[in-house]
Amino acid sequence: MPVAPFSRRRVEIVLVPIVAAFCMAFIISAIVLDRDAGPCPAPNWNNQLTLSLTGKVEATAVTACAGADCVPAPPTFAKNSTESSGLLTHQEDGSWLFNVAANPPKSVSFRVYDRNWNIVAAQSTALNWTRVSGNERCGGRMSPINVVLDVP
Repeated sequence: MPVAPFSRRRVEIVLVPIVAAFCMAFIISAIVLDRDAGPCPAPNWNNQLTLSLTGKVEATAVTACAGADCVPAPPTFAKNSTESSGLLTHQEDGSWLFNVAANPPKSVSFRVYDRNWNIVAAQSTALNWTRVSGNERCGGRMSPINVVLDVP
């Protein structure tokens, strides 16, 4: 009869510590390899929005405003403009490229100016960005958006 208690003790002495060691190793490795812990890396990308003008297109300049933050094209003429991380540049194909920072705006208002600096067209557009890299917590690159504005 002493055989049964002896084998049970052997299991308790040998198997339980081995299982506990494997469990602790798994938990420690999960903590060490957790990629969501710690700070996010600094953004090294810009998200892009392209504005294409249709109709009577004789635009001298375009402004893009996200809330109260406006990005005027040179020369700076937009009221309440502030230093911004965005850049609005006229492209060779006639479109305007708007580089926005890592956190893109949810909507943008565009104003198109003629040679006399009169507003010839204005449009507010809600933007539905689609993430193509990164994650929700730290952000990441969004797919470019093309907005079309008709100039009467």
